Amino acid sequence: MHRRPATSLVDPDGLTRLSGQPVADVSRATLEAGKSLVAAWTDLEPVVRKMTEVVRAYAEDEQVKPKEAMILLSQCAGVIQKLSMASTGVLRASEGMSKLALLLDAGTIKQSRPADMTQKQLVGAVVSTVQKLVIPGKQCPACHVLVPIDG
Repeated sequence: MHRRPATSLVDPDGLTRLSGQPVADVSRATLEAGKSLVAAWTDLEPVVRKMTEVVRAYAEDEQVKPKEAMILLSQCAGVIQKLSMASTGVLRASEGMSKLALLLDAGTIKQSRPADMTQKQLVGAVVSTVQKLVIPGKQCPACHVLVPIDG
């Protein structure tokens, strides 16, 4: 399998070929970050609901001017929008970090033990090694035949 340098952090096919790890690992890491974010929202949601009730009660008070109620409502909407943007940002960042980890791990490619390789893989490794040892104009180290010079 030919390894090539990654050209993009968002190229899942390239990252798979780069490190040998399936893209599913990146997806799992992203899902774990998502679970963490959902857990944080679960803790925060009761506070947001309580504040919504407080704002509603304040806005329904007859002494409050509609303009003041709208300003408060706008501020609440801004907080919810920021929470939403933060969650999207966290998920993007976690996926980016997972892909970056794959890139950084690419320099440490783990080679299979010969005992774990198939016969076809073993033959391929031997042929590849012999091809690297062949020098044009010299004898082949495997068969001792003079290797012709291309040209």
